[in-house]
Amino acid sequence: MHTATTTPVALGVIGIHENHMLNTDFQVTTIPTYKKGIRVGITISDFDKTTYKAYLATSKNNTQQVKYIDSIETKPQFLKIELIDWVTTIAELQQVYNQQTIEYLKRQQDAEMISSVSLAISQPLINEINTAEAVFLVNKNYKQYELSLVKDGKSYKTIDFADTTIFGYRLSYFCWGENDKNRVTLFDIVDENDSCPRNTYKNAEKAKEKINYFKL
Repeated sequence: MHTATTTPVALGVIGIHENHMLNTDFQVTTIPTYKKGIRVGITISDFDKTTYKAYLATSKNNTQQVKYIDSIETKPQFLKIELIDWVTTIAELQQVYNQQTIEYLKRQQDAEMISSVSLAISQPLINEINTAEAVFLVNKNYKQYELSLVKDGKSYKTIDFADTTIFGYRLSYFCWGENDKNRVTLFDIVDENDSCPRNTYKNAEKAKEKINYFKL
């Protein structure tokens, strides 16, 4: 189950997740540049009472015109979109144009990435996304993303997230370790409920301390 949200979020951004008594909040703190598209996975799901309520909490005017009636067997659909190419994601974050983001992540161990979103979108676009050979998260322009649909190795259509309604998200966090130059580097990005791989740490400073300890 994705965390319901009533505040604007986007796939691939980084920020701080806060739990309050009555709701949760995600504060975006940095928006990485992805010059190379990141492959995403698509799952089509039917709305139920819980997801429809979460959607309406985000879109009080029902922007996507979702018609949900519990007594009718055929339900409207929504998409779950998740980042699946972590190798490319990590490589992009380590590029020079994201250096400030990496330095921020080393200082802020509580920072997490929105790695999956639930979103409402028109049924024709759901069908079109479903028939694409591949879908990528790409930069639309400065600090904005969109989805690129690919067939025969070429992008043939882009979908602006402004045409969708994101009503839920899932988080992943960053794991740090030692590279072959004895420096702390980003090694992995893992689901919020998983643990960092062996010899990597959520806290970059802890990873640095471990490196120095083993060098003694």
